[in-house]
Amino acid sequence: MQTGVQQPEAGAAVNWFKYSSPQSFFPLAEKLAFWFGALALVACAAGLYIGFFRAPTDAQQGEAYRIIFIHVPAA
Repeated sequence: MQTGVQQPEAGAAVNWFKYSSPQSFFPLAEKLAFWFGALALVACAAGLYIGFFRAPTDAQQGEAYRIIFIHVPAA
């Protein structure tokens, strides 16, 4: 009897447990490290741009409040 739920074919699913061993994880991490680092640099640059140039000036503190965009993430 068909229930309408399709089972994945053999070999189609990814076994994520295999990456729990260093022999399997480190080759994958070496391949992805550059791309994650590049993505982090782009995200940091975008965050700094938004924080320094696009965020409005605070009504009480003026421009001095922008130090939180550096100080808080670094803390």
